[in-house]
Amino acid sequence: MRFVQVLVSITVIALPAYVVRCKDLTWCSSSVPITLLEALILISFLAWILWKYTELKKGKISFQTLFERLKSPFFWPLVTFLGISTVSVLISPDLRAAAGVWKAYFLEPALLYIVVIDLSLQRREIKWLIYPLLFSGLWVSGLAISQSITGVDPFAPDSIEIGRVTGVYDNPNALGLFLGPLILIGFGLLLENIKQKPYLPRTFLANIFIVISLVLFTYSIFLSRSRGALIGLVISLLVSIALIFYQKFSTDFKRVARWFFYTLIGVFLATSVVGFIYVDRFVSEKPPSPRNSLYVRLCIWEATRDLVRDKVVTGVGLSGFPTVYPEAATCERQTFQYPHNIFLNFWTELGILGLLVFLWISFNYLKILVPHFNNFLAVGLFSVLIYTYIHGLVDVPYFKNDLSSGFWVFLALATWFYKTRSSKT
Repeated sequence: MRFVQVLVSITVIALPAYVVRCKDLTWCSSSVPITLLEALILISFLAWILWKYTELKKGKISFQTLFERLKSPFFWPLVTFLGISTVSVLISPDLRAAAGVWKAYFLEPALLYIVVIDLSLQRREIKWLIYPLLFSGLWVSGLAISQSITGVDPFAPDSIEIGRVTGVYDNPNALGLFLGPLILIGFGLLLENIKQKPYLPRTFLANIFIVISLVLFTYSIFLSRSRGALIGLVISLLVSIALIFYQKFSTDFKRVARWFFYTLIGVFLATSVVGFIYVDRFVSEKPPSPRNSLYVRLCIWEATRDLVRDKVVTGVGLSGFPTVYPEAATCERQTFQYPHNIFLNFWTELGILGLLVFLWISFNYLKILVPHFNNFLAVGLFSVLIYTYIHGLVDVPYFKNDLSSGFWVFLALATWFYKTRSSKT
């Protein structure tokens, strides 16, 4: 188990290292495009398979025991998610690109999810994985801050020229998409450590590490000047604080608070739908000078509305958006990889069923965590999804190697809470 745990920890630390590709290394040769992150995920999964085979052979576990351990409220949603994404590969106008996206954003994250669940249940805790998560953000933040000092960013020269840092990414928003959830989970871990045994030397040192990480993460997002990340972070932190105080109130107040929250979600979804239907009314006839990101996104959404109107059920297939978008473009004709909206991203790539399954996964995620708000880590995980949706209104919070793998890691951590609750009932 120790060897597999080390491999998974290294994999999590290297989440942003997907930018390192086999073709970039002189000694690496592969007929299939693969990144460093993908290689680490596959190695970790194969090591886990070998470990489980050894346990099965020695009679320590059975297939039934292993299946029951891995089974959760995410099981059928994830199976459906993988099935729909497979079909979306087949209908894509770019089969090669679609197969690569399916492998990197769906299959491999699912493999990592399985390994993390099993390891966490074996260890009976999840903090072992959160520290590597924070460390992954720490080295990316260090790189981003150094870019602001030196004024040199080989990953995004155009961004550094206008004073925005990117870390290892090719745009500033990607930095916020990765670091935002880490701030929330780190905040939850810090509060949980303080609540439990704050005066132990080991815990004290861990808390210093967490505080330093949170400061650097926040400063890096500030340097990226990503408005979506900053707004998402503020709202998510407010949600975290509200949930902490939520535990102290009476049952009647909690009931009112839950209905208020559900009402907000309903208003949020209704507003999103109405805004999408009538998005053309928000697009000015003449582009503003200088052209801003809001105008660009409104143009993308207007064209996307016309695309999904023609292919409501199937969408355009995985990695199909950049191929079909130029034909539907209205006021912004350059090629975009995705529609830059969490709902439209899934709708165009996986069709309406794929979007509904993602919402199903999100609902189960929140439902699992609600009974555990007395644990600050559960509060942090809950807020991660809030951040994903808030920032995701104007960006792409899933369709990247590090974000998709990170999302499934968060699902695995939520599953641990579900399993520990089930084991006590």
